[in-house]
Amino acid sequence: MPVRSVSALPSGRPWRPWRAWALLALVLALAWALALGWLANEREALRRHEGEKLEGLVRTLDGIVAQQMIATHAALQTVASQAPGWRQGLMQQDGETLMRTLTQAMPGVRALLLLDAHGQVQASSHVDLLQLDLRQHRAVLALREQPQPALLYVSPPLQDPLAAHCISLARLLFDHRDRPIGLVLALLDPHYFSLVLQTAQPSEQTWAALAHQDGLLFTLAPERPELMDRNLLERPGSILQQHLSEGREASLQLTHSRLTNDLRLVATRSLRPAGLHADKQLLVAVGRTLASVEAPWLRQRQALLQLGLALSLGAALALWLWQRRRRLLTRLHRQAAQALRAQAEQTQAILDNMVDGVVTIDRHGLIASINPAACRMFGYQEAELLGQKVNRLMAEPERSQHDAHIKRYLEGGAPHVIGLGRDVSGLRKDGQSFPMSLAVSHIERDGEPLFIGLTRDITERKRAEAAIEQLAFYDPLTELPNRRLLLDRLHQALAASRRGARHGAVLFIDLDNFKSLNDTLGHGMGDRMLQAVAKRLQASLRAEDTVARWGGDEFVVLLQDLGQDAQRAALHAEAAAEKLLRVLGQPYQLDDAVHHSTPSIGIVMWGEAEASAEELLKHADHALYQAKAGGRNRLCFFDPVTQAAMAELALLEADLRQAVNYQQFELYYQPQVDAEGRLLGAEALLRWQHPQRGWISPARFIPLAEHCGVIGQLGEWVLQQSCAQLSAWAQEPALAGLSLAVNLSAHQFRQKGFLGFMQQLLARSGAPTDKLKLELTESALVEDVEAVIALMGELRRLGLRFSLDDFGTGYSSLAYLKRLPLDQLKIDQSFVRDLLTEPNALAIARAVIQLGDSLGLAVIAEGVETEAQLQALRGQGCHAFQGYFFARPMPLAEFEALARGQ
Repeated sequence: MPVRSVSALPSGRPWRPWRAWALLALVLALAWALALGWLANEREALRRHEGEKLEGLVRTLDGIVAQQMIATHAALQTVASQAPGWRQGLMQQDGETLMRTLTQAMPGVRALLLLDAHGQVQASSHVDLLQLDLRQHRAVLALREQPQPALLYVSPPLQDPLAAHCISLARLLFDHRDRPIGLVLALLDPHYFSLVLQTAQPSEQTWAALAHQDGLLFTLAPERPELMDRNLLERPGSILQQHLSEGREASLQLTHSRLTNDLRLVATRSLRPAGLHADKQLLVAVGRTLASVEAPWLRQRQALLQLGLALSLGAALALWLWQRRRRLLTRLHRQAAQALRAQAEQTQAILDNMVDGVVTIDRHGLIASINPAACRMFGYQEAELLGQKVNRLMAEPERSQHDAHIKRYLEGGAPHVIGLGRDVSGLRKDGQSFPMSLAVSHIERDGEPLFIGLTRDITERKRAEAAIEQLAFYDPLTELPNRRLLLDRLHQALAASRRGARHGAVLFIDLDNFKSLNDTLGHGMGDRMLQAVAKRLQASLRAEDTVARWGGDEFVVLLQDLGQDAQRAALHAEAAAEKLLRVLGQPYQLDDAVHHSTPSIGIVMWGEAEASAEELLKHADHALYQAKAGGRNRLCFFDPVTQAAMAELALLEADLRQAVNYQQFELYYQPQVDAEGRLLGAEALLRWQHPQRGWISPARFIPLAEHCGVIGQLGEWVLQQSCAQLSAWAQEPALAGLSLAVNLSAHQFRQKGFLGFMQQLLARSGAPTDKLKLELTESALVEDVEAVIALMGELRRLGLRFSLDDFGTGYSSLAYLKRLPLDQLKIDQSFVRDLLTEPNALAIARAVIQLGDSLGLAVIAEGVETEAQLQALRGQGCHAFQGYFFARPMPLAEFEALARGQ
């Protein structure tokens, strides 16, 4: 490591142990705060859950006790209804029998009593209670002072002669003049209600109580006799007092119990039985000590405190041990640094006197040191580079990729330069790039990675290599690749073609009569001619193609990646060769003279069968001689398969030109129907029956007709036949209403004089123009839209109708669609075919139908082949249909028979 780098390295911030302790204290404080907060939340949730349980128990007890009170009140009403009818002599016997029966039927009633207006017991279900003195009973006093017939009187607990602590329920009796004559009273059984309360004790720490509104306990579970005579309202802040002061039917309290002198969670409810009006209320309460409620939480808190304390002590101990180790390491590092400093001084002296540049960088790509040779190489001062990104010394693409290379290497990836060495482009301070060799090594310093780069300016070496390569692989006159480079590229192209199953071609070019130019104007003028030819070849071909000088006036062109289809590749090669024929056939300006020259081109294809580079060049040369033998200024294919295909295509083209004259074409008619299946008309479809080949598919001869320019003649013939047919149909009522759709090619529609042709044709044929429908594809709208719209307007004035065929597959510009004088849109069969399987196809069909409706256009769907497709299109509101589901294209006679029989 250079001395400069060692002395310049920062020693880092001073080590302050208290900061670590402060951070630890902060972390522990935060952890304790979170733990205590969590404990508080747990405690609150536990209390809330226990409160909900207690409230549920109270509601259950409320229902049981209220039901007993309702049943007791019904028994009182029974006794009250029978009492006035008893005869004086039988009153006691009948009354006691009835009351004993009712008492036995109700386990919560201890006894039933019948009292006169003075409070003397007249009859009882229990003989021991006949002498009971109840003159001071609340109900007896109310009978004297302010009797209320509908009121149920609930007395506080009292001691009866049977030594039972009872609560009584009383109802007043009146004679037929509504004068009070006595009362009927029920004593409730405390033992029964104690059993009821015990059902609300899920644990030993839970208690339940039934008390009177005046503050006296009726029963308590578990039993505590010492509390039964105490008045709970005499103690300020008691549970009963707090509940009554709130005035609510139910309450949940966390309070200090005056009876048990501890904290309790208590749920209390005031009994309000449905349909009963009592002067006083009974209250039911269920409670549990807070200590028992929070017992699980207390155990949880204890465990958490113990764990937290252990972790805090462990963290403090670990920090102390870590700081102790760091102090030891710091001393060792200081000693090692002193030893390294002496070694670094020696290393720095070596680096300062090296011819090659040395640059060290850290893991972030920052320059840690740089020697004088590197500073001179890049044009910087040392201070300008230290601490800066090293990629400022690199040109693209290394400049933008450097950080990613370091990151990938440090993450375990393969090295890009480290340990490998390579030639890259450097960048000087003035922005000039230069070639340099770079070797990088990786070392570790204090556990951190450090990269040392050794650089050397190789500008002169690269110049020498470029000159050698130019002489070895390029023609010095035209600067085109020579034979050696051509063969190398051809070998590579053949290998790539075999891997990707792609086709290509070799074009062997020879200048016609070049020898006469050399003989007449000299070899200097011939060299200028060759240079001009080289420039034209380079300008006429693709960047991926190769142009090479084979020797003399011969050139070779490699056409690569012409596709996977052999026939289409041959057509591309033919088109490229024809272009070269035209370009190289243009005059050449050589000083003051204009020279005319033509080339001959031999073509060989590759990709179909295995062939070596030498064989291909030999075949291309042979094809070149065939071209020259054929009259020069022409091209010739060598490939036998391609030649046979091209000959076949030429024969088919010749047959196509004669097919109209020999009447080999025939019109077939495919019916078009409405939504109810009624015949609307037909589409005229062209068919070709060759005398030797038989029926030839339109998919084969229509593109050929467009390619060789015969499509216009075919289109005129179809229009003439269609107009003649419409004129004939007009004479027959069964056929007069049928329309006929005729496809027009884009070439025919844009053909000059088409408007005049249609005017003359319609005038001669006398066909009803409103029955002729011209179908245009969207390709007819791509070029010169304004002229197309104007022509359609003129034809529309003749009475013709227009249908836009294959709508949605091409141009589909709504901006021009609304301006076109259309009558109909035709949904392409590709959408109809996928209607039931592709949601997008159904959406497009729906959009076309809605668009047609909004523009006032009829819509017809072609290619309907199934009932399901028909129903789907009907459901979207389509107007008309065409397809194999209804009928295939048929000859004229069959179609007319179909129309007449409908």
